[in-house]
Parts: sequence; structure tokens; C-alpha cells
Amino acid sequence: MRTIYSLCILIGSICMHVQSADIDYKLEKVIEAYELQGLNCANSQYHDPSLSKVGEFIFENTILSGNNDTSCSTCHIEKKARTDGLPISVGVGGNGEGQARLSHGHGILVPRNSFTLAGRGFLDYKTYFWDGKVQAQDNKWVSPVGNGKELGYHSLLAVAATLPLLARDEFLGLKNNKESEAYVSEVNSHYHQDKYHALTKAIRKKLQHPPSEQWNEFAALLSSVDLKAAHVELSDIGNAIAAFLIDKENCIETKWSQFIKGNKQALNNKEKLGAYLFYGKARCATCHSGDLLSDFSFHSLGVPQGAFGVSILGQDLGRSEISLRASDRFKFKTPSLLKVSETPPYGHNGMFEKLEDIVMFHLNPLIFLKQYEWADDEVYNYGRVLASRSSSLSFVGMLTEEEIKQLIAFVKTL
Repeated sequence: MRTIYSLCILIGSICMHVQSADIDYKLEKVIEAYELQGLNCANSQYHDPSLSKVGEFIFENTILSGNNDTSCSTCHIEKKARTDGLPISVGVGGNGEGQARLSHGHGILVPRNSFTLAGRGFLDYKTYFWDGKVQAQDNKWVSPVGNGKELGYHSLLAVAATLPLLARDEFLGLKNNKESEAYVSEVNSHYHQDKYHALTKAIRKKLQHPPSEQWNEFAALLSSVDLKAAHVELSDIGNAIAAFLIDKENCIETKWSQFIKGNKQALNNKEKLGAYLFYGKARCATCHSGDLLSDFSFHSLGVPQGAFGVSILGQDLGRSEISLRASDRFKFKTPSLLKVSETPPYGHNGMFEKLEDIVMFHLNPLIFLKQYEWADDEVYNYGRVLASRSSSLSFVGMLTEEEIKQLIAFVKTL
């Protein structure tokens, strides 16, 4: 009897080994077909490491906000994988961190979800922000303030790092606040590249008349890298922030990246099966492609608008605000999935509390919509949002409940 029992154990072990070897072989072919290399720390955008300390100071302090109350780290908290954990962020005028910013009812809403900064400095990262307002295009670094290559920026990330400084709700401040009225007026009355020069001038003025010891410390840091406070450019600010982010946040490793590089034990069998689904019949890699898990293009999931948006009448028209094409309405950039399990809630407006929620919305939005609480106008206008839903989603193969669990298990390794 003991011999039979031992034989059963042995056969079971052999079957599991064969199954594991089979899925490993399949994933090797997936890696080959998709030309995956895994994350490589050396594959980062150009930056000057000597600027990293200056960038860290800027990132963690409120010195560049009009009200002196907001920093980059306000919406990009280290312990939350550089997100803030809120559906949409609370900018100038707010207090506290994370959920605490919702408790007192002050502060201006920034009506999009804060994204993680993990991996944003890789050389292949080509598009920034939900609407793609900063992009590498035709050998240019396109942005609302012009071609970043002509403005002294070191990298595309450096261009992106300064865009929030130009936004009233994120940094410039409230015009009816005495501390920021001049700051807002000086910058907000200009457009495009003139806005770049206006903010540069405003920052210099702040440095020349420091309201606190923070500014003295900042001036000393600038001097340590041969930058004079009286001549600092907005591009210098961006270059410093980018240097800090590339040094601090870019060199990450994931279980999936380890597997790609040859460590077959990095994933368990459930995660491996999920990976095969991700690149197979679930068709996730149609948009979440490459080692950065994004095609850096724009698609619509048909996500409900919610009560707040950056466009007229509280809508969020997404990419069309940048492209000015009606066909781009309600489309948003495919987010990179690096550290995705650490960065809830999900969606451009943080509509989905859990990873499982947004995965299921890709497959069947009706489940979510059935329990969704509609804003006043949404119930009458959602049809056009749903009509924008990408046709690619209709090609997803039929999945079982077990396969969805496998898929989610894999996504958590990214």
C-alpha cells in the first residue's frame, strides 16, 4: 500500500514538473515573439547625477508653489509607490497627505488620478500624462511650452517634470490668495512658450526675495552645482527633478522582469499561466506591450466620466484636448503597469478601487455599471462615452473565473 502511495506521489510530481516545463517553454516563445528584454537600469534617459540632490529638495519641498503649500511629493508619496492613493488629487490650498487631504474640504481638485513615477525615466518611455501632453515625436520633445530640446531640457522626463508647475490647480496657486496672486497673474496671462519664460521669471523673483529659510537652502544647493539663483531656468528645475527620479525611482526590478532574464523560479505556476493568458487570449499585450507594458498610444475603455473633469462642463475629453480631434474624445494613454498592484485606485479618474475591478471592466463593463452611482448628467450622456470604447476589447477571448484569477495573479508580478 505504501509503495502504491509513493508511486502516486511520484507520478503527481512528474506531472507537475512536465506541466511547469511546458508553460516555461510557452513563455520562452512569448518572450521571443514580443522581443522582451526585461528592465535594464542602464537604459535610462540622459541625466546629470550631480543634480539629484537639488531635484530631491525641489520634489520634497513646497518652495515652487504659489501658495507655498504644495510639493511634487504631495501627490507622489513614496510609501504609496509615488501616487497619493486618491481617486483624483487635491492640489493647492489642501492640507495633509493622502486621505487626510479630503477631510477638511479645502484645496483645489486636480481632476485626474495621480500616476506612479516608477520607470518613467527609461529611454523607451515616450509619452507622459493621461492625455499625452508631453511626447517624443519626430525627433522633438513636444509639450505645451514648445520643443523641450530647444529649451535646455536634458530629457523628455525633465520636460514632463515641469508641466505641473505651470498648472493653477497643481502648483501656481489661488489668485485670491495674497501670497500667490502676483505669481499666478505673472504666469497665467501667457501662452505656450511664453509661459515657460514667465514662470522662469517668477521663480527667479522668488529666489531674489526669499520668504523663508527654504529659499536660502535652495539657493545654496543651486550654487553647489554652479547654477546661479538669478539665472536659473525652468529647464534647470526639470533637469534636477528628472535626475532625482531617475536615480531614486527608475532602477526597479519586477518578478516578471526576472523571469524574462532567465529566473524561471521568479513566478509560481499560477502566475505563469496568467502570463500566458496576458500575452495570449486575454490580449492584454495588444496595448500593454513591451518591457514598460504600454504602447504609449491612446484608447477608450468607456470609463464613466464621474462628477469632475478637466474639460468644459466637468467632462474629461482626454486626448482630444491635445490633438483637437473629435475621434480622440474619451481616449487616454495606455498606462504602464509597472508597480500596478501598489497604486490603487485605477483609471484616469480613479474610478476603480481594486485591480480586479478594472480588469473586469475591460472584459465586461456591465458588471461595474450595474452598481455605479451616476452623477447628475451622466445618466443622460454616458452613451457617447460607451460608444468610444475601443474595438480591440471585443477581441478578448472568453475567459473562465479561474483564468481571470490567474491573469490577476500575473499582473501583480509587474
